[in-house]
Amino acid sequence: MMDKQEYAQKVQKTIMNVKNIVVIYPNGVVANKGVSLDIHKGEILGILGENGAGKTTLMKVISGRLRPSSGEIYIEGKKVQFRSARDALKYGIAMVPQHPQLFGGLSVLEDLGLSLKLAGMNISRERLRSKIEEIEEKYGINIDLEAKIWRLSMGERQKVDLVRTILLGKKIIILDEPTTHLTPMESEKLINIMKKLSKEGRAVLFITHKLKEALMASDRIAVMRKGKIVGIVKKEEASEELLIKLMFGDKIDSEISYVKAQKRERDKVLEVINLWVKGPHGVWSLKGIDLHVFHNEIVGIAGIAGNGQRELFETLLGLRKASKGRIIIKGVDVTKKAPLYRRLLGLAVIPEERLGWALVPGKSIFYNIALGLVFDDKSFFIDWKRYKTLARKVVKMFDVKLGSVDDPVDSLSGGNMQKVIVARELLRSVDLVLAMNPTAGLDFKATLAVRRTLASLRSRGSSVLLISEDLDELTELSNRIYVMSRGVIKGPFERPFNLKEIAKAMTT
Repeated sequence: MMDKQEYAQKVQKTIMNVKNIVVIYPNGVVANKGVSLDIHKGEILGILGENGAGKTTLMKVISGRLRPSSGEIYIEGKKVQFRSARDALKYGIAMVPQHPQLFGGLSVLEDLGLSLKLAGMNISRERLRSKIEEIEEKYGINIDLEAKIWRLSMGERQKVDLVRTILLGKKIIILDEPTTHLTPMESEKLINIMKKLSKEGRAVLFITHKLKEALMASDRIAVMRKGKIVGIVKKEEASEELLIKLMFGDKIDSEISYVKAQKRERDKVLEVINLWVKGPHGVWSLKGIDLHVFHNEIVGIAGIAGNGQRELFETLLGLRKASKGRIIIKGVDVTKKAPLYRRLLGLAVIPEERLGWALVPGKSIFYNIALGLVFDDKSFFIDWKRYKTLARKVVKMFDVKLGSVDDPVDSLSGGNMQKVIVARELLRSVDLVLAMNPTAGLDFKATLAVRRTLASLRSRGSSVLLISEDLDELTELSNRIYVMSRGVIKGPFERPFNLKEIAKAMTT
């Protein structure tokens, strides 16, 4: 723990001052309401707050991605104005966004090389590879430089974006929900990386919705609520109870009921038999997968990112072709069936990638909610008035922070986008929910709402296959847990779960 003298030295080395930042979006939503914040050299500053609290908006202002309506920014005592992210980069500020902005058609090495070139850094391919290898060794980051970006999981893309930020060598690094798609072990590694970066004298701004991680990583924690900073707490003074009170202002009941499934052979809702699927570079991503989900249960899939979970999700959904094996939903062989056919069988899908996969950018919130329901409508005419009513029901159900259902869906924060997806899918009559990291990016309160919804579906007779990189989530909700490692399935592990056995299975 940092002593008072060491902390005082950090305070004397304030690198940035943010004063009275106000951001008002064109739709009238006030995202930041006079936010002031001091950022110190060599410090990890945690930024907590529920979805829509204004965290990401503030970080966009600091990183030059968004111009504030009013307010001032000072770098080492000098007033600055950012017209773009490139301006912020010149002042030594880099941001790793929640949704990495990479070039999908390039390899990892090509993407990083192009990024540096756009930042004005000309470097040979051989020198770039050497520098990346140095970073991998120093910080313990492993990435496949030849892999295509579009084939990477969200967790792997975040690693690439982090390596890019380290390559740029900036003195203020902003990490927006960086552990969203990481396993607990990977999250611990990332926290160690952040600590190394802070010891080098860099300021690290760590946006997270995970209280334990904020407490573990941060020197100070700033809590945002309704567009304002409502408290800044030193690490030694912080507790989960205090942070929750600052975030929400009331006590939250986090209890979720657990329902044991009746395991009868005729009740299998999903059955996967000897499934083989090829992934990147033509190698096997899934190797003889066997698993099943009974009626009225939640089955979890654990594993470190990149071990076949994404390929399993895409194959079950119908987006990726199986080379061998069978997929059976409600007694029907759907191995060669299209995604729409599986959906009409009662399959609901909650993907980890929001924009492009589940939501259409540029279209209204109302349109996106209607789009997910219209295929289930047997009427010849689309009742748009009814769908607008349903849209309002969705946003109210999950307390989505927005101005109007007519606003563009990409005007929402990442967490609020996820709320829309989950609520929309669960409005349907479903027998099987295929969910991949459904609470990724959600705050404490919204995470509870989603988990309770999944538990409620189970109690009403639906089944859930929950692929998640959050081991706490899996052990809290699942009746049984399978582990994926190098394309092979292990388990199932039964309640009461032995976490050491599960962790060992994930890493061997």
